[in-house]
Amino acid sequence: MTTLKLGDISYPSVKGKVSDEEWNIRVNTAALFRLIPLMGWDDLSMQLVSARVSDGFLFVPNGPLFEEVTASSLVKINMEGEVISDTPFGIVKSTWYPMKAVHEAREDANFVIHTHDDIIAAVACNTEGLLPISQSAAFAWADGLGYHTYDGVETYEEKMPSLQHSLGATNNAVILRNHGLLTIGYEASHAFMRHYNIRKACNIQMMAQSFRYGELVNFSQDMLDSFKYELGRVQQGDGTTNPWPGLLRKLTGLDPSFMD
Repeated sequence: MTTLKLGDISYPSVKGKVSDEEWNIRVNTAALFRLIPLMGWDDLSMQLVSARVSDGFLFVPNGPLFEEVTASSLVKINMEGEVISDTPFGIVKSTWYPMKAVHEAREDANFVIHTHDDIIAAVACNTEGLLPISQSAAFAWADGLGYHTYDGVETYEEKMPSLQHSLGATNNAVILRNHGLLTIGYEASHAFMRHYNIRKACNIQMMAQSFRYGELVNFSQDMLDSFKYELGRVQQGDGTTNPWPGLLRKLTGLDPSFMD
Protein backbone atom coordinates (compact mmCIF):
# COMPACT_ATOMS: atom_id res chain seq x y z
CA MET A 1 0.00 0.00 0.00
CA THR A 2 1.33 3.42 -0.95
CA THR A 3 1.78 5.70 2.03
CA LEU A 4 1.55 9.48 1.72
CA LYS A 5 2.63 12.08 4.24
CA LEU A 6 1.29 15.45 5.27
CA GLY A 7 3.54 17.07 7.85
CA ASP A 8 4.09 14.42 10.52
CA ILE A 9 0.94 12.49 9.57
CA SER A 10 1.15 9.42 7.32
CA TYR A 11 -1.96 8.30 5.51
CA PRO A 12 -2.75 5.66 2.89
CA SER A 13 -3.28 6.36 -0.78
CA VAL A 14 -6.73 5.14 -1.81
CA LYS A 15 -5.99 5.17 -5.53
CA GLY A 16 -6.93 1.73 -6.82
CA LYS A 17 -8.66 0.99 -3.52
CA VAL A 18 -11.89 2.80 -4.43
CA SER A 19 -14.02 2.68 -7.57
CA ASP A 20 -12.96 4.68 -10.62
CA GLU A 21 -16.06 6.83 -10.09
CA GLU A 22 -15.13 7.67 -6.50
CA TRP A 23 -11.52 8.35 -7.45
CA ASN A 24 -12.64 10.80 -10.13
CA ILE A 25 -14.86 12.57 -7.57
CA ARG A 26 -11.97 12.66 -5.10
CA VAL A 27 -9.64 14.26 -7.66
CA ASN A 28 -12.23 16.86 -8.65
CA THR A 29 -13.01 17.64 -5.01
CA ALA A 30 -9.32 18.01 -4.16
CA ALA A 31 -9.10 20.38 -7.15
CA LEU A 32 -11.83 22.53 -5.60
CA PHE A 33 -9.85 22.70 -2.37
CA ARG A 34 -6.69 23.78 -4.22
CA LEU A 35 -8.55 26.32 -6.39
CA ILE A 36 -10.10 28.20 -3.46
CA PRO A 37 -6.79 29.62 -2.15
CA LEU A 38 -5.47 29.97 -5.70
CA MET A 39 -8.44 32.20 -6.56
CA GLY A 40 -8.02 34.21 -3.36
CA TRP A 41 -11.27 32.99 -1.81
CA ASP A 42 -9.72 31.32 1.23
CA ASP A 43 -10.13 32.15 4.90
CA LEU A 44 -7.27 29.96 6.10
CA SER A 45 -9.14 26.64 6.33
CA MET A 46 -12.41 27.96 7.69
CA GLN A 47 -14.35 27.53 4.46
CA LEU A 48 -15.99 24.26 3.46
CA VAL A 49 -16.16 21.86 0.51
CA SER A 50 -18.02 18.56 0.36
CA ALA A 51 -18.95 16.01 -2.30
CA ARG A 52 -21.35 13.11 -2.60
CA VAL A 53 -20.10 9.61 -3.43
CA SER A 54 -22.09 6.39 -3.77
CA ASP A 55 -21.71 5.33 -0.14
CA GLY A 56 -21.25 8.61 1.69
CA PHE A 57 -19.69 12.05 1.43
CA LEU A 58 -16.17 13.43 1.10
CA PHE A 59 -15.36 16.14 3.61
CA VAL A 60 -12.53 18.38 4.70
CA PRO A 61 -9.90 16.71 6.89
CA ASN A 62 -9.20 18.54 10.13
CA GLY A 63 -5.76 20.12 10.10
CA PRO A 64 -4.46 20.53 6.54
CA LEU A 65 -4.64 23.85 4.75
CA PHE A 66 -6.71 23.77 1.58
CA GLU A 67 -3.58 23.92 -0.60
CA GLU A 68 -2.37 20.72 1.10
CA VAL A 69 -5.50 18.61 0.52
CA THR A 70 -5.14 15.57 -1.73
CA ALA A 71 -7.63 13.14 -3.23
CA SER A 72 -6.61 10.46 -0.71
CA SER A 73 -6.67 12.75 2.34
CA LEU A 74 -10.36 13.55 1.94
CA VAL A 75 -12.36 11.95 4.74
CA LYS A 76 -15.35 9.81 3.83
CA ILE A 77 -18.26 10.20 6.23
CA ASN A 78 -21.90 9.15 6.38
CA MET A 79 -24.84 11.55 6.55
CA GLU A 80 -24.48 11.72 10.34
CA GLY A 81 -20.88 12.89 10.07
CA GLU A 82 -19.34 9.62 11.23
CA VAL A 83 -16.00 8.71 9.61
CA ILE A 84 -16.33 5.55 7.51
CA SER A 85 -12.96 5.51 5.71
CA ASP A 86 -9.50 4.30 6.73
CA THR A 87 -7.84 7.59 7.60
CA PRO A 88 -5.84 9.15 10.43
CA PHE A 89 -7.68 12.42 9.83
CA GLY A 90 -10.83 13.41 11.65
CA ILE A 91 -13.32 16.15 10.93
CA VAL A 92 -14.81 19.00 12.94
CA LYS A 93 -18.28 17.49 13.14
CA SER A 94 -20.09 20.76 13.83
CA THR A 95 -18.89 22.11 10.45
CA TRP A 96 -20.66 19.23 8.73
CA TYR A 97 -24.13 20.46 9.73
CA PRO A 98 -24.50 23.21 7.07
CA MET A 99 -23.22 20.86 4.37
CA LYS A 100 -25.44 18.06 5.64
CA ALA A 101 -28.38 20.45 5.39
CA VAL A 102 -27.66 21.03 1.71
CA HIS A 103 -26.94 17.42 0.73
CA GLU A 104 -30.00 16.24 2.65
CA ALA A 105 -32.31 18.76 1.00
CA ARG A 106 -31.04 18.60 -2.58
CA GLU A 107 -30.20 15.36 -4.35
CA ASP A 108 -28.65 17.40 -7.18
CA ALA A 109 -26.12 18.90 -4.75
CA ASN A 110 -23.26 16.54 -5.47
CA PHE A 111 -20.69 19.26 -4.75
CA VAL A 112 -21.03 22.10 -2.24
CA ILE A 113 -18.74 25.09 -1.69
CA HIS A 114 -19.03 27.58 1.17
CA THR A 115 -16.61 30.51 1.54
CA HIS A 116 -16.28 33.71 3.54
CA ASP A 117 -14.70 35.70 0.70
CA ASP A 118 -14.39 39.36 1.75
CA ILE A 119 -15.87 40.81 -1.43
CA ILE A 120 -18.90 38.51 -1.31
CA ALA A 121 -19.33 39.08 2.43
CA ALA A 122 -19.31 42.85 1.87
CA VAL A 123 -22.23 42.58 -0.57
CA ALA A 124 -23.94 40.14 1.80
CA CYS A 125 -23.89 42.90 4.45
CA ASN A 126 -25.90 45.24 2.20
CA THR A 127 -29.69 45.14 2.51
CA GLU A 128 -29.99 45.39 -1.29
CA GLY A 129 -27.85 42.30 -1.82
CA LEU A 130 -26.56 41.61 -5.32
CA LEU A 131 -27.78 44.34 -7.65
CA PRO A 132 -28.83 43.61 -11.27
CA ILE A 133 -26.16 45.86 -12.75
CA SER A 134 -23.81 43.43 -14.51
CA GLN A 135 -23.98 40.48 -16.85
CA SER A 136 -22.49 38.29 -14.12
CA ALA A 137 -25.25 39.33 -11.70
CA ALA A 138 -27.90 38.65 -14.36
CA PHE A 139 -26.60 35.12 -14.88
CA ALA A 140 -26.63 34.54 -11.09
CA TRP A 141 -30.22 35.76 -10.93
CA ALA A 142 -31.29 33.48 -13.81
CA ASP A 143 -29.54 30.47 -12.27
CA GLY A 144 -31.41 30.66 -8.96
CA LEU A 145 -30.04 32.91 -6.23
CA GLY A 146 -31.40 32.94 -2.69
CA TYR A 147 -30.61 34.78 0.53
CA HIS A 148 -30.27 33.43 4.04
CA THR A 149 -30.81 35.74 7.00
CA TYR A 150 -27.98 35.46 9.49
CA ASP A 151 -29.14 33.73 12.65
CA GLY A 152 -25.77 33.06 14.25
CA VAL A 153 -22.98 30.62 13.53
CA GLU A 154 -24.51 27.88 11.39
CA THR A 155 -22.55 24.95 12.87
CA TYR A 156 -25.49 23.66 14.90
CA GLU A 157 -27.90 20.92 13.91
CA GLU A 158 -30.90 23.03 14.88
CA LYS A 159 -29.87 25.65 12.28
CA MET A 160 -30.25 23.19 9.39
CA PRO A 161 -33.99 23.68 8.62
CA SER A 162 -33.69 27.44 8.09
CA LEU A 163 -30.77 27.00 5.70
CA GLN A 164 -32.69 24.33 3.81
CA HIS A 165 -35.63 26.71 3.53
CA SER A 166 -33.39 29.44 2.10
CA LEU A 167 -31.91 26.99 -0.41
CA GLY A 168 -35.32 25.75 -1.50
CA ALA A 169 -35.82 23.52 -4.52
CA THR A 170 -34.43 25.80 -7.23
CA ASN A 171 -31.71 28.03 -5.78
CA ASN A 172 -28.23 26.93 -6.84
CA ALA A 173 -26.53 29.61 -4.76
CA VAL A 174 -27.34 31.29 -1.46
CA ILE A 175 -25.85 34.55 -0.28
CA LEU A 176 -25.50 34.19 3.47
CA ARG A 177 -26.26 37.60 4.97
CA ASN A 178 -23.37 39.14 6.93
CA HIS A 179 -21.35 36.03 6.18
CA GLY A 180 -20.51 34.65 2.72
CA LEU A 181 -21.71 32.40 -0.08
CA LEU A 182 -22.82 28.83 -0.64
CA THR A 183 -23.01 27.24 -4.10
CA ILE A 184 -23.98 23.76 -5.24
CA GLY A 185 -23.33 21.74 -8.36
CA TYR A 186 -24.18 18.46 -10.01
CA GLU A 187 -20.55 18.51 -11.16
CA ALA A 188 -17.57 20.13 -9.44
CA SER A 189 -17.31 22.64 -12.28
CA HIS A 190 -20.90 23.81 -11.70
CA ALA A 191 -20.30 24.70 -8.05
CA PHE A 192 -16.99 26.36 -8.91
CA MET A 193 -18.29 28.45 -11.82
CA ARG A 194 -21.30 29.61 -9.78
CA HIS A 195 -18.95 30.77 -7.05
CA TYR A 196 -16.66 32.43 -9.58
CA ASN A 197 -19.50 34.24 -11.35
CA ILE A 198 -21.13 35.58 -8.17
CA ARG A 199 -17.78 36.68 -6.78
CA LYS A 200 -17.14 38.57 -10.03
CA ALA A 201 -20.59 40.17 -9.86
CA CYS A 202 -19.94 41.25 -6.25
CA ASN A 203 -16.57 42.70 -7.21
CA ILE A 204 -18.12 44.71 -10.06
CA GLN A 205 -20.80 45.99 -7.69
CA MET A 206 -18.26 47.04 -5.07
CA MET A 207 -16.24 48.90 -7.70
CA ALA A 208 -19.32 50.57 -9.20
CA GLN A 209 -20.56 51.69 -5.80
CA SER A 210 -17.17 53.18 -4.94
CA PHE A 211 -17.75 56.03 -7.41
CA ARG A 212 -19.39 59.04 -5.81
CA TYR A 213 -21.14 60.39 -8.88
CA GLY A 214 -23.98 59.21 -11.08
CA GLU A 215 -26.52 56.46 -10.52
CA LEU A 216 -26.07 52.76 -11.12
CA VAL A 217 -27.73 51.38 -14.26
CA ASN A 218 -30.01 48.45 -13.43
CA PHE A 219 -31.15 45.87 -15.96
CA SER A 220 -34.86 45.91 -16.72
CA GLN A 221 -36.98 42.93 -15.71
CA ASP A 222 -37.34 41.96 -19.38
CA MET A 223 -33.57 41.94 -19.74
CA LEU A 224 -33.17 39.84 -16.61
CA ASP A 225 -35.80 37.41 -17.90
CA SER A 226 -33.83 37.03 -21.15
CA PHE A 227 -30.87 35.66 -19.20
CA LYS A 228 -32.79 32.47 -18.46
CA TYR A 229 -32.52 31.75 -22.18
CA GLU A 230 -28.88 32.82 -22.25
CA LEU A 231 -28.13 30.57 -19.29
CA GLY A 232 -29.63 27.64 -21.19
CA ARG A 233 -27.30 28.37 -24.11
CA VAL A 234 -24.30 28.39 -21.79
CA GLN A 235 -25.33 25.14 -20.10
CA GLN A 236 -25.71 23.47 -23.49
CA GLY A 237 -22.25 24.61 -24.53
CA ASP A 238 -23.55 26.90 -27.30
CA GLY A 239 -20.82 29.43 -27.99
CA THR A 240 -18.90 28.88 -24.77
CA THR A 241 -16.14 26.66 -23.46
CA ASN A 242 -15.82 24.63 -20.27
CA PRO A 243 -12.83 25.99 -18.31
CA TRP A 244 -12.69 23.04 -15.90
CA PRO A 245 -10.25 20.83 -17.89
CA GLY A 246 -7.96 23.83 -18.26
CA LEU A 247 -8.15 24.54 -14.53
CA LEU A 248 -7.15 20.93 -13.81
CA ARG A 249 -4.19 21.33 -16.19
CA LYS A 250 -3.23 24.55 -14.41
CA LEU A 251 -3.30 22.83 -11.03
CA THR A 252 -1.31 19.92 -12.40
CA GLY A 253 1.34 22.30 -13.70
CA LEU A 254 1.56 24.13 -10.37
CA ASP A 255 1.47 21.09 -8.07
CA PRO A 256 0.13 17.70 -9.17
CA SER A 257 0.00 16.35 -5.61
CA PHE A 258 -3.74 17.08 -5.40
CA MET A 259 -4.18 13.91 -7.47
CA ASP A 260 -2.33 11.72 -4.90
